[in-house]
Amino acid sequence: MNLNELLNQQEAELNKLNSLLANELEVLKKRDLELLEQTAAEKEACLNDINQLDQAIKQLTSFDELKQDENHSEQVTRIITLLGDCKEQNEVNGQIINNSQIAMNRFKTMLQKSIANNSMTYDGKGRTNVKTTSIGIKA
Repeated sequence: MNLNELLNQQEAELNKLNSLLANELEVLKKRDLELLEQTAAEKEACLNDINQLDQAIKQLTSFDELKQDENHSEQVTRIITLLGDCKEQNEVNGQIINNSQIAMNRFKTMLQKSIANNSMTYDGKGRTNVKTTSIGIKA
C-alpha cells in the first residue's frame, strides 16, 4: 500500500472507532452487558487495525514529515482531530463505567450491612426471633 491508501484507511478506521465509541456510550446507558461485550470486542479489533496502520505509515515516513507535506497536511489534521474526539469520548465512557462501579460497590456495602444487621436469635422459650435493623431499603 502507498501512503495515500494508508492514510485513507487510517482515517476510515478512526471514523469507525469514533462511531463505536458513540455506540458504546448508548450501550452503557442501556446497561446491556451482552451488547457491551460485543462492542468492546469490536473496539479492540478496530484499535488493533489502527495500530497496524500506524506501524505501516511509520515505515514510510515520520509524523513531522507528514504534517509538513502539503499533499497530506489537511488529512493529517483531520486524523489528529479524530484522534482527539476518540480520546475525549473514551474518557467520557470510562468515567461512566467508573461511576457505575462506584455505585455498585456502595450498593454491595449497603446489602452486606443489611444482612449483618438482620440476625436470627432465640427467645427465652427457644422460639426464633429475627432481629431486623433496616437501612431503609424498601422492596
